[in-house]
Amino acid sequence: MELNRRNSEDNPTHDLPDASMFQSLSQIQHDLKDMIDALALLGIKRCSECNKFFRCSDPGALFDYGKIVCYGCVPSWWRNISEQLRVEERETLETRLSSWLRKHHGAEIVKQETGKISELNPLQFQIVVRCRECLGSGKLLEGERCRFCNGFGTVRVVVPG
Repeated sequence: MELNRRNSEDNPTHDLPDASMFQSLSQIQHDLKDMIDALALLGIKRCSECNKFFRCSDPGALFDYGKIVCYGCVPSWWRNISEQLRVEERETLETRLSSWLRKHHGAEIVKQETGKISELNPLQFQIVVRCRECLGSGKLLEGERCRFCNGFGTVRVVVPG
C-alpha cells in the first residue's frame, strides 16, 4: 500500500493521460456535431440508415418520415420498419412513400389481375399499398368492384430496376 501511494505521489499526472484523452474525445465529438449542424444549414442532410450526406436540393434523394432515409436505403429500411408499425401508421407511411416513389423515382402502380400471377423482378423495389380510390375496400361508392385495384383493395407500387 505504501508503494502504491509513493508511486502516485511521485507521478501526480498518472491519471492525466486518461483524462486528457477523454477531454480530447469529447471535444472531437462536440466539433463533429457542430460540423453536422453546419452542413444542415447549407442544405445537406444525413441518412439515418447509412449516415451518408445528401443535398436537400435533390428531393428524390431523401425520404423524410420524421427521420431522413436515402433512396438507396429505402428497401431495407421499409422491410424493417413496416413490421414494427401499427396498421394505421403503416398505411399512412406507405401512402407517403408510394407517392414519393412515383413522383421522384418513376414508380408505377400495378394492379393485380384475377387469376394471373405477375412477374416479379427481384431487382425492383415494390410495396403493396392500400388502394387510394376505394380506401382498401375493393368497392366503389356504387357498390361495384373498384376498377383501380380490381376489387382486391390493394395495388403494388413498383420502382423500375
